[in-house]
Amino acid sequence: MRRILGFIREMGFDPKKFFKFPLGLPRYLALLGQFFLKRRSLGKLKLAPIFSDFGDSAGSADGHYFWQDLICANWIYGESPKNHLDVGSRIDGFIAHLLSFREVTMLDIRPMDKAIPNLNIAVGNAQEDLGPLKHSFESVSSLHSIEHFGLGRYGDPIDPFGHEKGLKNISDCVASGGKLYVSFPIGEAVVEFNAQRIIDPLWPVNQLPNFILEEFVLIPWKGQPVHGAKPAEVNKSINGQCGLYMFRRVN
Repeated sequence: MRRILGFIREMGFDPKKFFKFPLGLPRYLALLGQFFLKRRSLGKLKLAPIFSDFGDSAGSADGHYFWQDLICANWIYGESPKNHLDVGSRIDGFIAHLLSFREVTMLDIRPMDKAIPNLNIAVGNAQEDLGPLKHSFESVSSLHSIEHFGLGRYGDPIDPFGHEKGLKNISDCVASGGKLYVSFPIGEAVVEFNAQRIIDPLWPVNQLPNFILEEFVLIPWKGQPVHGAKPAEVNKSINGQCGLYMFRRVN
């Protein structure tokens, strides 16, 4: 159902807002009437109805991005590395968290046209060798990004093995003893072209022989994250799960 809704929204139609309209309109008109009755000023008034927020909870505090951004930012805050590289994570979420307390170098295939305090931009393709960045950072992250590599969604070249090349190249940037933080959707392995890949929970463990897994958090689409879980024990038949991994380079 979530994928169907996503496809419909790509066509420019939001079913959630559409079906909230007939429920929200009467309430809106009632509230507008109350406002007019209590209005003491003759100042300018424009109508700008918003129906979709009626009955919602106090903000959004759920889902992959909320929990992974918060948990991983706390990990990095506690580690306080000398330098940090991020590859493709969301700027208005995770990166913003980090910028509140440290400097970040961000690598992305897409250019950035804004100057943001504490943020250094490097344009590049993580599916290719990252040369001078190798073994240069005590801390490296890539949250909800690797699953997109090689699918062309963000202007990257098509490569069925883009996620494998990307993980290797990103991990090569971690200095000896440094930390690597990655997250992506997990479950039965499948490519949902060109939105994303669903990746087997054990995949990064098998792909990173020079690292040990220090912590894993299972994040459902709705509900609380599960700390202390093990990738091998994940029920891969459950849809909408995300895995957040903390690795340490050992050689």
